[in-house]
Amino acid sequence: MPMRAHRVPDLHDVQGKGRYRAAGLDPALLLDLGFALYAGARLPEVRLIHQGTGEGAQVWVTRENGSAATAATGEEVWQYGPGFLWEEIEQTWWEYETEGRPDTEQFGLTVTDRGQQVWLRDPREIVRPGRT
Repeated sequence: MPMRAHRVPDLHDVQGKGRYRAAGLDPALLLDLGFALYAGARLPEVRLIHQGTGEGAQVWVTRENGSAATAATGEEVWQYGPGFLWEEIEQTWWEYETEGRPDTEQFGLTVTDRGQQVWLRDPREIVRPGRT
């Protein structure tokens, strides 16, 4: 069995033809751990993997419904399947930016027998999932 660090991430199946657009956000910004916590709570059904490049980063994002996007620093974004997944990623980034780019110490998790909730700065400030 490979070590956890050596396992290939499990991405969803991608559907549809690719369509491209200009990137409104450098994908290297998405590698911030605070953003990963925020995005994980806002977009719980989305998976993101990345790799560093000489110029920045390349990311792959998928959703169970077949939506996907890939972006690399300095290049266009390619989207696949239904919806506009990259726009959702960008919107989530700007929400995170508006919150002041909180670091990991500002997040918390409350777990009860009814479920779990990620919160930001105060247990009453729950980070709720966005629309899917």
